[in-house]
Amino acid sequence: MSKTLFIQLERLGDLIQTTPLLAEYRAANPDVEIHLLMLDENRSALTGFGGVDHYHYLPQKPVGKLNHQIDQNRDQAHPLAQSLMNDLALPAFENLVNLTHGALGCWLADRLPARNKEGGLITPAGDWFWRGAWHAYLLAMPDFREHNRFNLVDLYRGAGPGGPVDSRRRPFINQADNLPFPVPEGRLVALNPGASRAPRRWPADAFSKLAEQLIAQGFTPLLVGAPSDVATCAEVASQLDSTIINVCGKTTVPEMAALLARCELLISNDTGAIHIASAVGTRCVGLYGASAWFSETAPWGNGHLIIQTALDAPMSSLSVETVLTAISAATGEASITTTGTETIWRTHLDADDPLGGIRYELLTAKLSEEQLFMQHFRGAFAEILMGNDALNAAEPQCASEADALAAAKALTHMSVLAQDALAKMQADTADAREQIEALGKGLESGLEALIETADRLPHVAPPIYWLQWVLRTVPLSTLSELLTLRAKECLRAAQILETTVYLHQRG
Repeated sequence: MSKTLFIQLERLGDLIQTTPLLAEYRAANPDVEIHLLMLDENRSALTGFGGVDHYHYLPQKPVGKLNHQIDQNRDQAHPLAQSLMNDLALPAFENLVNLTHGALGCWLADRLPARNKEGGLITPAGDWFWRGAWHAYLLAMPDFREHNRFNLVDLYRGAGPGGPVDSRRRPFINQADNLPFPVPEGRLVALNPGASRAPRRWPADAFSKLAEQLIAQGFTPLLVGAPSDVATCAEVASQLDSTIINVCGKTTVPEMAALLARCELLISNDTGAIHIASAVGTRCVGLYGASAWFSETAPWGNGHLIIQTALDAPMSSLSVETVLTAISAATGEASITTTGTETIWRTHLDADDPLGGIRYELLTAKLSEEQLFMQHFRGAFAEILMGNDALNAAEPQCASEADALAAAKALTHMSVLAQDALAKMQADTADAREQIEALGKGLESGLEALIETADRLPHVAPPIYWLQWVLRTVPLSTLSELLTLRAKECLRAAQILETTVYLHQRG
């Protein structure tokens, strides 16, 4: 029986965001034996999940340590990593898909036996590279995070072997049958003040003021969170004039899922709770700031409200009034208004998207011409990275379209230069070698010019930054391989830009 291994060594939220991919791969490949390598601390989260046949676990503590050690010394031996791999005693696989950005996952992916591999790999020589167009996008994305509109659920789905099937599978989380404490009746709203990093947390006093307002409106707020959030929740509770139910640190992951399933709403910073809530069908109001970007980690599904603070604004700049407005909109009781610099977005499942994923609707402002144009990059990347033909645009109708088509023309020219150089390699004469050298210089200067264009014109940047990472990270041993890669990927980046223009013109 054919076997496929998925490696997901990220935190709980990322694991939950991976489950639609696993479920879809299961449905499309009923005869394949599916294995998942994950952190041991998340063991209880997927009990009862039907998308995986065999689970394998690594302890979190050495994983974090090894991520740092391997990243700093990629070409050295790592006995602890070798010992962990030996203890796993994994079989040989037909396919291996590494969905982990951490160094240990990439180190393991290179060394575990598998015929076909996608994702990050770290070789014994210390080379770190990526296989697969969607995995390259995941790597490049930090350079244009504010323009990315792919949720990680959909990026993971694109990165699966064979791509996604047509479905709307919600993320999965295991729910407990019973809770260790009584749950009151009424309109329950869960508040999750914690987050892994302090800059991502809305202040405790703001959560306290929000809780008082919710109580006044007839809601019953609950404080929830992981054991690491106990101090934060205690601080929120201590500032309240009213009594609040505080169950932070008192639930397992399955119990947290069961509790959130009973709530009308969750208000949370960017943390695992928001993905648990989306997996059980509870609507969310997500609070995103600092290094947290809603487009990557927003709850997957219809009708969630997302508040994103301005790039240079701390989470404390977000007012209680704005959050209350989003809560009213999420419960269908008010329209959206805001007096701050933050933006508020609503999630929608997009039937027209080749990935069948979610798109984000801006509710609080009118998009500029450049922002309207950038909204279509998601659809263009999906079309091209899924292997579909480019959609040809008409004559440019605005400055953004003209910029994009000019960049596409430059990329197409670079592809032609690479093809010409490949053709001249067949001659193997002194004259041909001089011509190849000149063409190579033209390719390098062309790429440098495009990077300058991306820095200057952010609305054309995503496919150029993506191309840059592809060219940096694919391992090559010969000039022929280099030229072949440039010919192929420059053309693909041009097709993404052309398709973006087409989608923008279609509206």
